[in-house]
Amino acid sequence: MKILVFKIVVLLFCAFSISCGECIAQKYIQTSDKIVPSWINKQPSSRNTSIQYVLVPVNTTNLTSASTLALNELVRFLPRDWNISSVEEINQIHRSRRDASGLSGTKDEVYTLELRAEGAPIDIECKMVDNYWRQLANGNYQAYYLYQVAAPGSIADFDETSVTTKYGARGLWRSAIVPGWGQFHKGSYLKGGLILGGTAALIGGVVATETIKTDYARRIGETHDADYKRLYAKRVDQFSTARNICLGALGALYVYNLIDAIAAPGARRVVVKEKGSSGSRYASYSFYPTSPDGMSVAMAFNLTF
Repeated sequence: MKILVFKIVVLLFCAFSISCGECIAQKYIQTSDKIVPSWINKQPSSRNTSIQYVLVPVNTTNLTSASTLALNELVRFLPRDWNISSVEEINQIHRSRRDASGLSGTKDEVYTLELRAEGAPIDIECKMVDNYWRQLANGNYQAYYLYQVAAPGSIADFDETSVTTKYGARGLWRSAIVPGWGQFHKGSYLKGGLILGGTAALIGGVVATETIKTDYARRIGETHDADYKRLYAKRVDQFSTARNICLGALGALYVYNLIDAIAAPGARRVVVKEKGSSGSRYASYSFYPTSPDGMSVAMAFNLTF
C-alpha cells in the first residue's frame, strides 16, 4: 500500500510541476482562446493556386489598432516570388464587402492594398480568416492574423473556410491507441501529458502490486510458521486490493481519455472547403456529441452540401 500511495503522490507532484511550469513559461495575463490555434504553427493549404495563406504577427500596446497594423505589416510576409519588396509601404487600404467566396448570399470583408512591386503600382486583395491575441505581463499584446491573399494580377477567388474547435474521430482513434495522443493532436498538451503520465503510472502500479502480491503468495508456501503465513496472506489481500484499485483507476482514466478526445474542444483550426471543377462544393459530413434533453448524451450527424 505504501508503494501505491508513493506513486500517487509522485504523479500529483509531476502534474502540479508541469502546470506551474507552463504558467511560469507563458507569463500571459489573458488570451483570446485557452489553446493556441493550430494555424499559428501550420498554415492551411489552399485549394486554389492563386491564393496564399499568410500569417502576420504583430506586437502592439492597443488591440483596437492591431488589425490595421497587421494589414500594414502584411507586405513583409508576402511570398518572395511575387517580387514585392518588404520595404514597400502601403499607400491606401480599401475595404469592401462582396461575394468573395463564390457562394451567393455570402459576403466577405475583402481588403485591397495599394502598393508597388518592382517600381510599378499594384493592388493586392486579401481576406482575414482568423485572429488570435495574448496579453503579456508587461501589458503589451502579441496578435496573430491569418489572411488569404490573392496573387498580383489574378482574380481573387478566395477559398471558402470555416473555423472550428471540433476534431471528431481524429482525436478519438489516436487516444484509443495511445491515451493522451488525441489530446496532443488537438493542442491540449498539458491534458495529454497528464493522461499519458497517469496511464503510465497506473500501469506501473498494476505491475508493481501484482509482482509483490505474487512474491508474498510464494512465501506462504515456503514457510511453516503460522504467524508468517497469516502475515503473508494479509499482505496478499492488501496488494490484491491495491492492484484492483489501480486497474479500476486505469480503466476510468482510459474511458475519460476517449470521451475527452472526441467531446472536448481543441485548438481552433481552419477548415478549407473543397471545390469541384465547376466551382461547386462537394458534400461534407461530421459527427459530434450532443445532449438533446440536457441529461443524456448522443451523437449527431451533420451533412453539408
